[in-house]
Amino acid sequence: MAYQNARNQAVSSADFANLAHSILQQRFVRACVYEVPFAYVVAVVANLNLRRGVFSLAYALVSPRTLAYTIFAYIAGIACLAIHAHTFHVTRAAHTSHFPRLQRLLRRPQATVTVVTTYVVLSWLMLMVHVRMFGGARAWLYPEGAYGPPQLNPAWLASWLFATCVGVAYGATLVTDERLQLAFPMLEQSRIHALKDRLPMSFSRAFGFATSVLCKFWLAYFVVGWGVYRSVCGVLARIFSTSVYSVASPLFSASMLAFWLHTFVLVVLTWEFAHQLFEIIVTEPTRINELSVDRNLCLLSGLRHTESPLIQHLAFQELYRVTAFSMEQRVEILTDIDRTSGTMWTQISAECIAVISAATGQLKAQAPAEKPKPAVPIKKGDAVDVRAGGAPMADILQGRKPAVPAPPPAPAPVDLFGVEAQGLEKYVLTTLRDMLVRSPLGQRILRSHRAQSKSVFANFQQQVWAIRSLIRLVECSITEDKYGVVQTDIARVLETLFAYLIELERSAMQSDGSGAYNVQTANRQTVAMVQVVRNALYVFTTSFYEYLEALKLPPQQAKQLQAFANFSA
Repeated sequence: MAYQNARNQAVSSADFANLAHSILQQRFVRACVYEVPFAYVVAVVANLNLRRGVFSLAYALVSPRTLAYTIFAYIAGIACLAIHAHTFHVTRAAHTSHFPRLQRLLRRPQATVTVVTTYVVLSWLMLMVHVRMFGGARAWLYPEGAYGPPQLNPAWLASWLFATCVGVAYGATLVTDERLQLAFPMLEQSRIHALKDRLPMSFSRAFGFATSVLCKFWLAYFVVGWGVYRSVCGVLARIFSTSVYSVASPLFSASMLAFWLHTFVLVVLTWEFAHQLFEIIVTEPTRINELSVDRNLCLLSGLRHTESPLIQHLAFQELYRVTAFSMEQRVEILTDIDRTSGTMWTQISAECIAVISAATGQLKAQAPAEKPKPAVPIKKGDAVDVRAGGAPMADILQGRKPAVPAPPPAPAPVDLFGVEAQGLEKYVLTTLRDMLVRSPLGQRILRSHRAQSKSVFANFQQQVWAIRSLIRLVECSITEDKYGVVQTDIARVLETLFAYLIELERSAMQSDGSGAYNVQTANRQTVAMVQVVRNALYVFTTSFYEYLEALKLPPQQAKQLQAFANFSA
């Protein structure tokens, strides 16, 4: 239905954003429909009584309580889908303070309050359902008989306080752990396979989260619970007559603790199912350009769309899918040369290069100032031939490895503490330095560089798609580029990738100023991006191995490419 509605608009529209909005709306409706079986599964698990054996499962499948629980679980799931649709994001913001988790909570306070409040209300709703269906603590007790003053049940108060803590903790965890940021699955995975892989994780995460919150709540309430209970009773006593005498503590009731754990494992499981369903539905490849009459122009409009980061991410995801798996559309991109604004390859490659260049520029801006080096005069028009690893491809296939140049000698280490520090003194200073670097305090001191690098990888997935799509088009141009539009831009593509690789490798190691002791401050994203760029350059080298000698490249690029041709980069 989503694609049929979008196809009706595609006859007169090549706007990627309009088609994407139509499909995303239809996908949200589908997510609401898919939420029904998830709510039913949670309801069956809630009504399952293992003591009755197989008959318990048969009864739980058709029980009226299962139907009622399904309705409330579905309402909770729909509320989770709605709050995710309102607060999700696809880019990762940089953290400039030493307390990144706190900064995430305060960056968008209105969204944080909305998320936390929603999950607190849902937690109260599901607690009320469990109390009505499976029994629970009553709000009032009459320990002195029906004619005495009512007493607030401490178990009832603790249950609602625990429900509040679960809602606050889950909502805050979504924000602090950046789980509201969409995680795009692999393109090769279907929707069913992606969900199948996440279901076991949802069960384990729900049980682990509920158990962790229960343990922390037990410890905290053990310390302040009596004071909270007396304070609440004191407030209620001003409204009507009540007793403040507690007959028992819910913290030492095994049945009450089991009830809490059973209730909120199912509650968190309902939230987890909704979270995983929304993420998979939204991040699935759209195939929007196939719905348009001019699919190349439609795809290009999505790459240039800057108003919505999600639309632009979906466009780059679609570009990677096309370049990786659709030979027909690749050929159509490479042979589309009758455009007033340039060939389609030129325009699409420009968008990919712009994404890579923007990240390179941010890394350069963060680089420390270096002393200028004397420039080596190079005659204009000079070019250097790249040899295929020092040997023809035939020799490589026959098992004869090309000669690999010997690595340059390592520089002599520089004494960081001067000649005065010798023997035991030097050993102690070195040990203290290493302990400081590896300690939490040292990590916080060095976190400023790590926070700056995160701003570069705010659109990490988009950069990966841009690099892989660009190098895939270059790779396939050997056989699919009929007009040679790609060959004239190979030097520009290599220059962009090498510039980014140089900045990434420089950013991965931060020198202390003397050039002798390097402190590793790169996070996993930096290391991963280095591997992405290197893999792309190796793909280019292996694809053009027989043609490397024919390439005329600037000296710097030729030197860098020679290392990849020698398989020594």
